[in-house]
Amino acid sequence: MKITIGAFLLQQLRNLNVNHIYGVPGDYNLALLELIEHDASVEFIGNCNELNAAYAADGYARLNGAGALITTYGVGDLAALAGIAGAYAESAPVICLAGTPPLYAMKNHALLHHSLADGNFDNVMNCFKQFTVAQALITPENAATEIPRVLSTAWQQKKPVYLQLPSDICDVVIETAHQFAAPRLPGSDANHLGLAAAALFKRLEQAKRPLILVDQMVDRFQLLPLVLAVAQKFAIPLTNMPTAKCVIPESTPGWQGGYSGNLSSPELFGRMAQADCVLSFGVRLVDSTTGYFSQQIPPQAVVDIQPYSLQLDNTSYPAVTAADLLHALLELAGETNAPAQATLPKPQHRLAIPSDAPLGQAYFWQRISHFIQADDVLVVENGTSGAAIGGIRMPDGVTLVNQPVWGSIGYTLPALLGTLMAAPARRHLLFIGDGSFQLTAQEVSTLLRCELKPIIFLINNEGYTIERYILGESSSYNDIGPWDYAKLPAVLNRHATPFCAAVATGQQLEMALEQASRQDRLAFIEVKLPMMDAPSAMKEFCQRCNNFNFGLHNPRRNA
Repeated sequence: MKITIGAFLLQQLRNLNVNHIYGVPGDYNLALLELIEHDASVEFIGNCNELNAAYAADGYARLNGAGALITTYGVGDLAALAGIAGAYAESAPVICLAGTPPLYAMKNHALLHHSLADGNFDNVMNCFKQFTVAQALITPENAATEIPRVLSTAWQQKKPVYLQLPSDICDVVIETAHQFAAPRLPGSDANHLGLAAAALFKRLEQAKRPLILVDQMVDRFQLLPLVLAVAQKFAIPLTNMPTAKCVIPESTPGWQGGYSGNLSSPELFGRMAQADCVLSFGVRLVDSTTGYFSQQIPPQAVVDIQPYSLQLDNTSYPAVTAADLLHALLELAGETNAPAQATLPKPQHRLAIPSDAPLGQAYFWQRISHFIQADDVLVVENGTSGAAIGGIRMPDGVTLVNQPVWGSIGYTLPALLGTLMAAPARRHLLFIGDGSFQLTAQEVSTLLRCELKPIIFLINNEGYTIERYILGESSSYNDIGPWDYAKLPAVLNRHATPFCAAVATGQQLEMALEQASRQDRLAFIEVKLPMMDAPSAMKEFCQRCNNFNFGLHNPRRNA
């Protein structure tokens, strides 16, 4: 089949269900953007900068399965790189497409703008090699093989990839062997699979105190139905790392709450410490998700299940996919059914009556816990928002999008742009602090330009409260400029008519929530809270962070 390189690239993206591509135009990527401009099956969404485009593609990938952005060589690439690194840390398959100088100019080491003017065109590629799982400079000779290879790798490993497309080859016609189908995950080695399933079945038969612990992998590889089937078949209680909150529906029989070391409930912490078999699905024990390494998981109990391997009792089983393993395990279990497990009781919180008293974190989040609905998409920034949302029992179907491992503040606002386009039929709520908002605030203009209708909660507590609790409560470096946040959307798009409100009391919050719920437009609610008011979980985390980071020279130790 004869097709141009640009058209072939867009075809491959469509086969990954990528219908929106984020980015910023630049002279080296204009040929590809012009092709998109006249392609009804894919839409380019112009962002305010490349970092925001990377965040938007990440948010899109979380709900859509894959995302993409377009940059221009050098300045655009490196502006997006922090977002690509975040996608790697959080396992989001993002395809970064970079328009580069003409191929002949790169081969001749020409001194060009957007480069270091030294004739070196390897340096940007070398940067991306550190934060992506596959890369390629596309040429007419390799386009038919390298484009499918790189995109398939993103899909299979659920990590970002990087493609450079020279500006002079987008319209070059190439020969492809066949119509490219959507990539498939690798299969299992039949012998390894049989041995692995038998060994795991035997281990579960012997276990007296088993437990299932899931991380992001269960969501990224769509393993939840199989995990739940195994939990039901063998009557195994379940828990999740903070990075996988809401992956397990929180009304699931046997769900024990979230596990974060000794910041978990005492019952769950003790159950984990006494477990004799822990089915660990892609678990990473990171400082920020374990209460600074306070976990007590018996090493001899851990059964390490990764996307394409199993580690059990000092034996490795490579070439065994997690999905195939769970299918085989269920077949070995046959028709026998274990007793049904109990559902974790829901916390009984009576909502306080709204009043004219100043809002506090406790009241606000208690009210929000009643505002969240089944199937909502929650995009949640680190800080007081992340700590509070982590402690709320969620309705079924809620999807949580956050960045607890990479932890780049400002991620969530552009990510919201991606989640809205990936799942337009769902309600999307953003919770973002004022400090984080100031990093990427301009992307509100894109939300308004695209006529998207999220509900945005801007938590205004006058600066970096999470940093104040770590160190420097009254230090100037934790201060930010006092914006009039509720008036900003009108400035960022003079044609739009968003609903905007600033609330400081329970009654004002109640009226704003009612208005936001029945408005068919973007809602922006600035919530004014005291500077040093914070959820207790965040205060404890910050104290541990302080102890971990500053050692014997800790200013608090010496105070």
